[in-house]
Amino acid sequence: MVLKRTFLALCLLFFSANVLAQVQERGDLWQIGIGAGVVKFSDENAAFIGDKNLFQIPRLNLTIPISDNLSVDGAMSFNTFDVGFISNSVKYFSMDASLRYNFKDLIKDFEPYVFAGGSLVDSELKMTPTMNIGLGATYWVTNTIGLNTQLYYKHSLEIYESMRSHIQITGGIVFSFNGLFGGGGMSRRNSLTGGACYHNPND
Repeated sequence: MVLKRTFLALCLLFFSANVLAQVQERGDLWQIGIGAGVVKFSDENAAFIGDKNLFQIPRLNLTIPISDNLSVDGAMSFNTFDVGFISNSVKYFSMDASLRYNFKDLIKDFEPYVFAGGSLVDSELKMTPTMNIGLGATYWVTNTIGLNTQLYYKHSLEIYESMRSHIQITGGIVFSFNGLFGGGGMSRRNSLTGGACYHNPND
């Protein structure tokens, strides 16, 4: 049984590496981000959870493109901390996975997107799954550095007694890079144009 699981894990790793390598060959760039988040519960749900506004820092995420407009995103929001105007009496830790649809080239250096996915949220009681929808946007200050914000709606089914539905607002800095299989240092702008350049035949 152990040998079988090891073989399956190696096959999955090999398949994933090949898929990611093929994605990277198209010049699409990965993104890594660091930031913070605020979770807000309704008055009714806050009475059950024990707090209305919860602050998370740091929040880490990794975004990997899978097509011209689609990407997958994974994120972790770490336990709450007290930050002056927000005082937390309960903890909040989540692991999020989302599929994004990116609206590229609408406005220069500004990329909005919508997403759907799920989370595992660890509260004072136990870890609970949620279903998520939301929207976000990244403003690229340079070819490799951007400012990102997102709005989640995390829906917790009534069958779970350890969590309630809530919204999460996040913000942070993202960095684009060539991923685990990249090379050549292609910039984000060259990636979006397929690496094409203008050649003057008179030169």
